Amino acid sequence: MPKKLSKNINYFEDYRLLAIVSNLKDYSLCFHINGMLKQDLVKYDDLIFDFSSGPEMSFSWYYYHDSKNCTTYYLMGNKSEGSYLLPSQKTMDYFLLIKDVLNDDIIRSYANSLRKISGVSAIFNLNMEQIKELEPLLESIELHELEVVRKS
Repeated sequence: MPKKLSKNINYFEDYRLLAIVSNLKDYSLCFHINGMLKQDLVKYDDLIFDFSSGPEMSFSWYYYHDSKNCTTYYLMGNKSEGSYLLPSQKTMDYFLLIKDVLNDDIIRSYANSLRKISGVSAIFNLNMEQIKELEPLLESIELHELEVVRKS
């Protein structure tokens, strides 16, 4: 009987997700993040996410690619007209998704820096494997990046 080979694929190994609880507007939070982390997050067209159980919703979406470190940052709002980008994370206001980060020490440093922003109540480093609705969201983010960022 032939042996079956299988490989567990971790779709999230290149990503880290920081959840932000804040009473700040998205543009104000973005301004503080840019100043605190020395980034240049820029507002692009809202991310349109199609929920299987309802209509399409739009969420604020900011993007920055650090060509020096080959790291990409996405700041996204979690709330839109009573809906949530990640319904399992209803208490979170924003998500900072970081792609191709060099190591976890940088994430801890970012989280500590973001906690110093006035108007930010809490920062959480989420375990992405435990969030069920994250895989289709990542696909939508990558498609949105291709459509919006690459053409501008």
